[in-house]
Amino acid sequence: MDDVHRHWHSAERAYFEPEGFRVAIQTAIQTLRTVTFILQSNKAQIPDFDAWYASWQEKLKAIPLMRWMVDARNKIEKQGDLEMYSHVRAELVASYLNDGPVIQVPANLFEGPDVLLRNLPKSDLGDHFWKHGTLRVQRRWVENSLPDHELLDAAATAYGAIAEIVADAHVKIGRAPPTTTNIETGEEYGSGRAGRLPCMVGHGEARTLNISLSDGQAFDLSHEEVTVDFEKGKEAATRYGVNPDDVFGRGEDQESILRSLFDTARRMTETDGHHVTMLVLLRGTTVVRLAQVEFPDHGSKYIVMRDIAHEVVRKGVDGVILVGESWMAVADPTKPYMRAVDALDRKEMLAATLVRITGDPIQLSAMFDRQGDSVKLGETVEARDGEHFIFAPVYEVWGRPIPDRWQG
Repeated sequence: MDDVHRHWHSAERAYFEPEGFRVAIQTAIQTLRTVTFILQSNKAQIPDFDAWYASWQEKLKAIPLMRWMVDARNKIEKQGDLEMYSHVRAELVASYLNDGPVIQVPANLFEGPDVLLRNLPKSDLGDHFWKHGTLRVQRRWVENSLPDHELLDAAATAYGAIAEIVADAHVKIGRAPPTTTNIETGEEYGSGRAGRLPCMVGHGEARTLNISLSDGQAFDLSHEEVTVDFEKGKEAATRYGVNPDDVFGRGEDQESILRSLFDTARRMTETDGHHVTMLVLLRGTTVVRLAQVEFPDHGSKYIVMRDIAHEVVRKGVDGVILVGESWMAVADPTKPYMRAVDALDRKEMLAATLVRITGDPIQLSAMFDRQGDSVKLGETVEARDGEHFIFAPVYEVWGRPIPDRWQG
């Protein structure tokens, strides 16, 4: 399974190199099939193997993708290469929803961004698209006999199915299911996610080009890991008058984490006069990621929130908190795309919002009172089941229906 994992990432790295991708993805498929052969060769070690393995075979035969994997391996071994081709999918994104205002743009594999921009149906686009829209160009490798699946994703899904068999085999012989350790973070991943590893989920960004319609410039999403400086942390704790152990509360539940974070955010805002946007991803009461998030412009929010949704899936997250400054204004139904910052009656506030895989959203907020260079915050206001359209991509990956009122 480790070999399959390595070959999969080799294919991912070679996505824009046809020969390298062909060799790596086919090797991953062949190696994945070898795992089941190894299980069968060790049948004597697994109690009641024939009945146990037959039940798994029936499950896999019911999955068209897994049947294809068997045929693909046989074809590679006996006939030669798979019949793969690469194509481009280009679309416009100007909403938090995947089924929002999206226009498919005809594209050929080697067309550059300038050609794609010229092909946009200008008469069909409104001002909102040109101000805040993003043209997303994504390359996809597909096999002729599996046209509805991108090959990397297909291999990752198959990996997950076989990983579940391997985990169950361990249980059958009285051993704990294997875990996989992220060598960069040290985090261990056990069963779940249908057997897929977090690094094999949401890989589409690695093969996507984003172009801002407002200036025609390409941009990338970047993630920068920062090493914690404990000495600076102590200095910051003294500056803001907080106890580091209390920042995330006592871990009773996700709501207590939200309240503790907002109390700390209040102190920081009144000390510094501002607050950056922070993202907290939770699995239960465990913080699995803490990050500063930057939105260079409004259009980038649509893309960044989709990326956060991918991270939610990768890490098995069931709670998401965003903390930062925000604008508030009364919604105008005649201007569905107007932002609060553009409204004449806008008000500035500090807000912390928690959305969960189950339960209503919770938002804590406090209005700004600017006095020269200093800031005082009003009383903390709690709102439940509010309208938080920015989290629509997260709701989608959780499989939660997006409330109609979020969309105005």
